[in-house]
Amino acid sequence: MQILKMKRSWTLAVTFGVLFCLSLSVNAVQSADNRELKTQLSMERQRDLTEVARAMADIEINLQKLLIASGASQSAQLLGETALLAQHVEAGLSRLPLSVETAVGAMKFAGQMGDYVMTLAQQVSGGSMLTTTDETQIEGLLAACQGLNTHLTDMGERLYDEKSLERTSSLWPDAQGQGDSGIDYPSLIYDGPFSDGRTGGAPKGLTGERITREQARMAAARYAGTTADQVTDAADSGGQFEAFGFTAATDSGNLYVQVTGQGGHLLWMMPEDAEYEPRISREDCLRAAERYLSDMGFGEMERCFVQEYDGMVVANFASVQDGVLLYPDQVKLQVSMATGTVVGAECSQYLTNHESREALDPKLTGEQAQLTLSDRLDVRDLRLCVIPFGSGERLCWEFRGTFAGEQYYVYVDAATGEAAEILRIAQTEEGETAI
Repeated sequence: MQILKMKRSWTLAVTFGVLFCLSLSVNAVQSADNRELKTQLSMERQRDLTEVARAMADIEINLQKLLIASGASQSAQLLGETALLAQHVEAGLSRLPLSVETAVGAMKFAGQMGDYVMTLAQQVSGGSMLTTTDETQIEGLLAACQGLNTHLTDMGERLYDEKSLERTSSLWPDAQGQGDSGIDYPSLIYDGPFSDGRTGGAPKGLTGERITREQARMAAARYAGTTADQVTDAADSGGQFEAFGFTAATDSGNLYVQVTGQGGHLLWMMPEDAEYEPRISREDCLRAAERYLSDMGFGEMERCFVQEYDGMVVANFASVQDGVLLYPDQVKLQVSMATGTVVGAECSQYLTNHESREALDPKLTGEQAQLTLSDRLDVRDLRLCVIPFGSGERLCWEFRGTFAGEQYYVYVDAATGEAAEILRIAQTEEGETAI
């Protein structure tokens, strides 16, 4: 019996010993696998971080070049490249284990930056040059990019530190709750409500027969307020709007004019030197802009937004049909405050979208739509309008009001009562702008 007990004890000891050794082996294998997985994950994060940082560096360079770029073609190319890089940055940031505060702010900034520079690219491609406000915002984007890139570089240095590689839990200290990076992201500002509307697709407002260059020269003289003998040939443009190019000598200086080959419509006009001595009031300049639109056959138009810079009154006008404001059909005019004459125009958005609309009767009254608003908004007035929405349009009630001392435009779908858009109106040195 004693011998049997000793055999059992020895068997159990051997069994436990084998199990213990097996356990150690399994743990060793699992630890090795875990280390391999952690190393692989770390390498993937290193690669993502490197790609994001490289794209951010390219964006910085593009924005710096943009501030000294000359010519619409060069600016449009830089803006298009920057929009693609911003999309790449936004996607890369989503794969990095950043803190919630940093991730939300950085990804939102990258997305808005991409949308904004694409809007500027369309603006420049349509013939409009960057304004002083645009350049100020580009400088703000550049500063924010530099701050984010510094933050990412600091993360990369900590990541590559050999001691950090031995402490996997601290590889990404930003993800461990260290909080916001403290980067001051700018608010991106547009001219006015839906001034960045659609400019792509087949132009609906491009009507009429094909014209000759001489016919286009006569049209350019009329648009510039001069005579045909003061108009000389300049570079033509292609793409969505094929247009004849001219330079017109006027009392306000030389104006560059582009006239569409189909129908002889004004595509854009801009002054050679956009700095004027202010001598004429804003209201007189706005009246001159309204007369210009009427004389040039634009039909019923209503002023949307007004700014002042470089000695010019710059105003956005939108078409009106049956009392309904058509925001997609906008024209931007520049009026010299020295001469009181129109020296600049941007009509690509108007030519893209202008047509007679049907079904402009709302299913909801303004009072019914207002019931969907927050009681906190102190409504000043309302009107019916059409706004761009995705690839289409929506008939909306526009409510203008105030909240917490700030002005807001709120848009409610006139068929469903659904909130469609909210814009805050900001006061700048140039005038009102919509954020």
